[in-house]
Amino acid sequence: MTMFDVVAQAIAGYRSAEVSRTISPSDTMYNQWYYEIGESAVDNIALAWQASSNDRISRVLDLPCGHGRVLRHLLRLFPDAHFDACDLDEEGVAFCANTFGARPLLSKADLTTMHFDTSYDLIWVGSLFTHISRDLARTWLSHLANYLSPRGMLVGTTHGRWCEHVYKVHPYISPEGWRVVLNGYKSSGYGYCDYHPEESHTYLRGSYGISLAMPHATVADIEQIPGIRLLMYRERAWSDHQDVFAICKPAFNDPWPGMPA
Repeated sequence: MTMFDVVAQAIAGYRSAEVSRTISPSDTMYNQWYYEIGESAVDNIALAWQASSNDRISRVLDLPCGHGRVLRHLLRLFPDAHFDACDLDEEGVAFCANTFGARPLLSKADLTTMHFDTSYDLIWVGSLFTHISRDLARTWLSHLANYLSPRGMLVGTTHGRWCEHVYKVHPYISPEGWRVVLNGYKSSGYGYCDYHPEESHTYLRGSYGISLAMPHATVADIEQIPGIRLLMYRERAWSDHQDVFAICKPAFNDPWPGMPA
């Protein structure tokens, strides 16, 4: 069976299954696009999966899981997999455990101090790198890559070029903060500014805000991570908003059989 067949079969099962409509009253992400956003995550994960060489997804990490906006869809796409739900939001993690049967993992503000006890065939990172500095994004992505299984993949999202235009109708941060973001973005391809305390929650005080990244900046940072390869980069791919990238193992320089390493 080809990877196309494997993924097509999984998508057919997902389309015929019922996605949970149980919403936490504390879910601040709930809006009219809630289920559409989850479906779009599945579309992107399926594309990355087809590009990979892993015909079986057995363990999945959703980080940050929130209250299961995407997790509820992944349960239907991978009905036989084991799921870990990880977030700094203790209530969200508990909801995902109680409602969806995921293993609850309370994250830490410094993700590099979060040591997982297993490896993953899929790590979904929806809208985390969109809120952190480039140094943190590099460090955390490299850290998570250590927990990929031998043919595992990580699918993540960024604020890409389109988001510069989205800001005009949906500001992500104060005008003053946006000017800081744009200055970095224009000069280096990656801009970032912390939220003011009144603009958002303070889970990562001092290192949580808004980032904006050119595709070439994200790809350049991926190229510095040893042991992985780039599967794909898609602009405006997550619900016609955030960019989506995917990395996986084995490494880009994994030798052919019999070829000197």
